[in-house]
Amino acid sequence: MDKKYLKQIRNLLIVLAVFVIAAALKLTGTVSVKIVLAVFLFFMIFPVATALEKAGIPAFFATLFAALLILVVLAAALWLIFYTVNVLVKTLPNYYSRISELEDLIVGLASKWVEIPDDYSLFDSLGIDWLGGVLMPALRSLSSSAISIVGDVSVTFLLTVFLLVERNTIISKIIQISRPDKQTKVAAVLDRIVKQVSKYLGLKILISAGTGVLFYVTAVIAKLDFAVIWAVLAFVLNFIPTFGSIIISVLVIFMSILQYAPNWTPVLITAIGAVGTQMILGNIIDPRLQGNNMNLSPFIILVSLSIFGYIWGVVGMFLAVPLLSILEIIFANMESCKGIAILLSSGSSFKKRFKASKSEKREAEEPTLFSDVFMPGEDSYPKK
Repeated sequence: MDKKYLKQIRNLLIVLAVFVIAAALKLTGTVSVKIVLAVFLFFMIFPVATALEKAGIPAFFATLFAALLILVVLAAALWLIFYTVNVLVKTLPNYYSRISELEDLIVGLASKWVEIPDDYSLFDSLGIDWLGGVLMPALRSLSSSAISIVGDVSVTFLLTVFLLVERNTIISKIIQISRPDKQTKVAAVLDRIVKQVSKYLGLKILISAGTGVLFYVTAVIAKLDFAVIWAVLAFVLNFIPTFGSIIISVLVIFMSILQYAPNWTPVLITAIGAVGTQMILGNIIDPRLQGNNMNLSPFIILVSLSIFGYIWGVVGMFLAVPLLSILEIIFANMESCKGIAILLSSGSSFKKRFKASKSEKREAEEPTLFSDVFMPGEDSYPKK
């Protein structure tokens, strides 16, 4: 069969395989998301365990410390979830009355330019009981599913611990099952994946922690309610590229309006603090620290957020960028899939190569310092 048709069949099979894998991950989401989340927790804690071993601490104690660190993080996350739910259940009725007052304020301002009936209410016109029919039942449902949430977190924790226990052998096992002539390349690819994802997660944790601290300071200065909740939400949502920073900024500004309107000074302080934090940390410091670490197309990142969000929900959005980075590294080292890696990448490396090739071509066409010394075709003989 012609090589052209074989290549087309191969490409078609790759596309079909992608859809099959995506469908399988969606169908097995309750299990697969725990496995993938455990792998990324392993990537986060792996450098810590390795550093402890290099410092002379026995492997058992290094693993134990890393496991306890993960346990503390997961326990803190669980506490935050149930603390937030408890606070919202107690305070939502008060804030619901503030929404009605805010609606009256907006209607009063709008009535100066548009004729609005005196008894008009946007919430009543929608015919939805937001408090009793939507928000409160959702919070109670989350609170009642505490056992299920704790069980999922426990399974993820155990998977991560077993990965930590096998951290010194798991890489070598993957290398050993590959072809003998490819083992060196496989080892290099795995090393790059571990380093790149660990670096990304480490820097992201650092930037997210800074974002959380600044949001807390902003909330304290503006005297916003739930300052700790906004700080933690800012830390967590910062792991979702683009959308996370937009969601937390809009939430904080909206809650400041809800709490203080028509007193606009605290609202202005909140808006400046939230937007300023995202601009400085998200658009200046984060890109400088990350550099070309991810080398991913912004458009592809947004697409992956949608796809992984559909497959695994909010957790999928957190994992989208690291997963995309792993796929880009793997495809870049597969001859038949380099085209896919190019599409996934940001293209910055190709821009540099293109500029360099244009510069070299221009320099070759320009006369050199020695063009009047050497005769054409006589490279080693000076003119007489």
